[in-house]
Amino acid sequence: MSFSPNLFLSNVRAKDGLAKPARFEIVLPIPTYIGSAVSSSIFEKILNLPNSIFTDVTDAITSAVGATQDGGTASSNPSMSRYLALQCESTELPGRSLAVQDVKIYGPTFKVPVQTVYNDISFTFLCTNEFYERKLFDRWLEAIHPSDTNNFRYGKSDSTRYMTNVKIIQYDDFIKQIYAVELIDAFPYVITPQAVSWAEDGFHRLTVQFAYQKYRVIYDGSYNLTDAATALFGTGLSRLLPFGQSIRF
Repeated sequence: MSFSPNLFLSNVRAKDGLAKPARFEIVLPIPTYIGSAVSSSIFEKILNLPNSIFTDVTDAITSAVGATQDGGTASSNPSMSRYLALQCESTELPGRSLAVQDVKIYGPTFKVPVQTVYNDISFTFLCTNEFYERKLFDRWLEAIHPSDTNNFRYGKSDSTRYMTNVKIIQYDDFIKQIYAVELIDAFPYVITPQAVSWAEDGFHRLTVQFAYQKYRVIYDGSYNLTDAATALFGTGLSRLLPFGQSIRF
């Protein structure tokens, strides 16, 4: 069948248009152990920023990053989690593949799946002049493997848990969650180099690579009335709505 532009447009419109990669958000809870390892002065400066959004969404973030089915815990600093969500310029919905192995019973060999393989994922953050982002992840890696002792911490211990469950949410044009994945037991393990040069007049970006055990797909969609009201009418009307109120579909 030859390509039909009208049929293509009809199919796209029937599904509410094409999904845009710019409509995304991350929720990156800070484990309690990592929160205690990071200097309190960094958190205090973040909390005192003259932007009401950090206090307005504290309860919503606490609810959003609360205990999950796989044991994830609430963020030790919801304001920092929201700050990272705003600074995250790019990431990706993770890939997944099946490792296969050749077997032979009789006749030609054929492949059978033997395990699921999850690809690591990267987050790129815009850096401010206070370098909050670099300082946070420097201390996160240091908390996992202190350079003075060279003794690795146990990631799932109550006192030294450095793993967290990270959500990556895809929205449509009307702030409806259409797809999301939750990375289970995720932790940063690579901070990529940041080049400095007299010939460069741009701004710093920080790319951090995370490993994780597996991910859980969240298919349920919902409209977040608070975010929708903020996008359409500004922060004034959104404050009249309950934090994080949503309508499920």
